[in-house]
Amino acid sequence: MSVIRSKDELETKLSNAAQVSSDHPVVISKFIEGAQEIDIDAVASQGKVLVHAVSAHVENAGIHSGDATLVLPPQNLDDSIMARLKEIADKVAAAWNITGPFNMQIIKADNASTGVPDLKVIECNIRASRSFPFVSKVLGVNFIEVAVKSLLNESVPAPVDLMSKKYDYVATKVPQFSFTRLAGADPFLGVEMASTGEVACFGHDVVEAYWTSMQATMNFHIPKPPSGVLFGGDLNKDYLGNVSKTIESLGYKYYAASPAVAEYLSKYTTNPVEVIEFPKDNKRELREVFQKYDIKCVFNLARDRADSLQDEDYVMRRNAIDFAIPLFNEPQTSLLFAQALAEKLPAKLANEGKEEVIIPKEVGRWSEFIGGKPV
Repeated sequence: MSVIRSKDELETKLSNAAQVSSDHPVVISKFIEGAQEIDIDAVASQGKVLVHAVSAHVENAGIHSGDATLVLPPQNLDDSIMARLKEIADKVAAAWNITGPFNMQIIKADNASTGVPDLKVIECNIRASRSFPFVSKVLGVNFIEVAVKSLLNESVPAPVDLMSKKYDYVATKVPQFSFTRLAGADPFLGVEMASTGEVACFGHDVVEAYWTSMQATMNFHIPKPPSGVLFGGDLNKDYLGNVSKTIESLGYKYYAASPAVAEYLSKYTTNPVEVIEFPKDNKRELREVFQKYDIKCVFNLARDRADSLQDEDYVMRRNAIDFAIPLFNEPQTSLLFAQALAEKLPAKLANEGKEEVIIPKEVGRWSEFIGGKPV
């Protein structure tokens, strides 16, 4: 699957699809750019919703839900949107007379003519999703237990609106990728799922929860100043520039692989940006470049997947993975991680090396976050 933005791309993709199979048609659907995606996990009994959870995606729609960062409870959806989402869940459950678990993906897109965001159901699966354990842990309600009772029609609990309650914590579920296992594959996120697992953590706000979740993913190392940060990607948006501006006071050294990227960044940050040599065809020389400039983090926000192995952004992304360097390749998560660095890194660095280590406030047992329930 891929997103097509021009006639030339359409011709290329259709030609490729015909080479794969000339006997089967291609499905084309409308893609809404800049929209937000929302997950609803729910359990119903004879068409009536018993429990439901609304998780907001950090990434814009277009990133597969299995690769998305989920935030629960949502931090950017107002009461009117939450009420409409519940109404949608109720109507879908009633229309299909659902008994048991179901999951929906919903698009929230701006509507310039009405000023009221559109909510569109793009998928509904009448089964438990991979986020069922996540929402159960976060909300302290075992959704599968409720689903079993509804399927057996025994001791079915009364409906409860879990999303109307106020929570003094936030949890994020982040994807775990295994790009190292696919040599040469482009670590680019899109509409096809690429992750092989997930990690979830609590926090007192979304930045804290995301900061903790990222550190819990396998082989992730927080970049520490004065190491280098390498930038690249789409220069027509302000995402990359805003990332550089957010972390400019932390003491990182900024690098770019081309003068165009350096010139772009100079409009957003007062930090000097050095253009470095970037040998695309020599892995050994490229490793030496990363080591020479002590590059410990890569932000590459390319708009499209690379067309060739000589693509500068592809080389940057692929070698960040091969050299075990943190790679951020999606705009919204890049901004969130930059914010987490700005807010959390100074305290983390100050705490290192002390005889008495201060335990961060976000470190706690699951039962403590959800109100003292037994583990």
